[in-house]
Amino acid sequence: MNFNKKLAVAVSGAVLLMAGQVALADSATDIVDALVSKGVLTEEEGKLITKGHTSKTAVTPVVKEKDGAYILESANGRNSIQLTGRMHFDYRDSDIDGSIGGRTDDRDTASLADQFELRRARLGVKGKFANDFKYEVVGNLPGTATVDIAYLDFAKYEQVQLRAGKFKQPFGLEQLISSNNITMMERSYLDQTVPSKKLGFQVMGTPTKGMTYAGSIFQNSDVELNINGDGKSSAAGRATLNFAEIMGNKEAVMHLGIAGLESNYAISTSSSSQTETATPSATSRGTISSFRSAGRGLNNLFRGQVGGENCASNASYACASEYGASVRQRAYGLEGILATGPFKLMGEYSAGDYRGQQQANQTKYDTTTYYLEAGFFITGEKYADSYKNGVFSSFKPKNEFDIDKGQWGAIELALRAEGYEVDNVAFTGTGGRIQGSLQNTTENSQGNKAGAKTYTAGIRWILSPNLIMKANYAQTNFDYAFKPIDINTTAAPISNIDKERLLMFRTQYMF
Repeated sequence: MNFNKKLAVAVSGAVLLMAGQVALADSATDIVDALVSKGVLTEEEGKLITKGHTSKTAVTPVVKEKDGAYILESANGRNSIQLTGRMHFDYRDSDIDGSIGGRTDDRDTASLADQFELRRARLGVKGKFANDFKYEVVGNLPGTATVDIAYLDFAKYEQVQLRAGKFKQPFGLEQLISSNNITMMERSYLDQTVPSKKLGFQVMGTPTKGMTYAGSIFQNSDVELNINGDGKSSAAGRATLNFAEIMGNKEAVMHLGIAGLESNYAISTSSSSQTETATPSATSRGTISSFRSAGRGLNNLFRGQVGGENCASNASYACASEYGASVRQRAYGLEGILATGPFKLMGEYSAGDYRGQQQANQTKYDTTTYYLEAGFFITGEKYADSYKNGVFSSFKPKNEFDIDKGQWGAIELALRAEGYEVDNVAFTGTGGRIQGSLQNTTENSQGNKAGAKTYTAGIRWILSPNLIMKANYAQTNFDYAFKPIDINTTAAPISNIDKERLLMFRTQYMF
């Protein structure tokens, strides 16, 4: 072997030894192939050099990058792991902070404050193993760390897949769209009536192009609450059709969906530590459900409660520490999306009923929630590009933000109208009540009503798949003027309020 050939062999060998990462593997092999083709190396010498390297790369994990996220995958592609995370940092300004009178140090007025909020900070991992099993585990970091989701899928077949663990239940289009990908900063009133992330088991799939289904059984608490098994009979189901996909139209979304829910859960009861008077209440109650204004503004626009144990007659026990109450919720939902090119209309409607029970005490009422949202990408992105399996996923700008190139990412303008209504209120026994924006200010009035409507304008600036800025302005009109509940008015009276205005901003990062 002459000197040049020895040098080529040495260089080739050195390159291959350094090519431990798959990013260099192909280029190193190309170098050897080029040397063989030019006659510098013989085919036998080329094979000899690459032989050991080929066997090594056959078991070397592969690092892949997609939209700012990195995935470590086994060489055979059957196993993978990816680190995931998100951070949503908000600022919120309310026009009714301090304007209602009363004490500004009252703890129940906290939702009126102008404030920064670390809305979400999560870290997790997801991936697959044995090719057919997928997993995801995500933890919430702010405050006391908790498990956000943790599930395992058997996903060999698109038509029928199985999921077990803690995951989003199949009810509510807006809920099933990731918080990273919703248009507005916050979801609508309808989202405040859905089960969200619960422990359970689900069957789901895509039986044919353009169709999805999911059905689950679940429980409402991560821990035991009573001997009856908190959620043994809770179930939810959803089915969708995208007629545009069925017809082969990749430029549009024509989505219809239906969903149903029956949820049974336990609630704790307690006596109120603070009321509208200086004397704490001795009545034990448990909260069945409540509404907060859109945009995470004023708390308890509506609150429904069932009476608990009689504190006076159960003096041998610490009041409300011994017994809880049960709640049954039933609901159905309708959803739709009409999108073509950079324009979309999306809406949902849900109707249901709640029944809270504690021995002879019962509180019942019906709820209706709805919204209609319009969006338009002034930069031309198409909504159909991000629609998959019955929901919107992440949006990728046509031109990612790059100030040096004069590229600004994607910009979406949006409007949303939404509302909730509560009616057919009925009480049995004692202690039950509803509060908030009520037609009749008597809290235990049979047949009472409650409601509010919110109108939101928003802008979403998608700089890249990893970075989003949002701004929202929302006005909530209460159907009936009211005084915010559970505020101590001993020091000063409180004025009725009939509307709320919120200005909100978000910086959002995810990978």
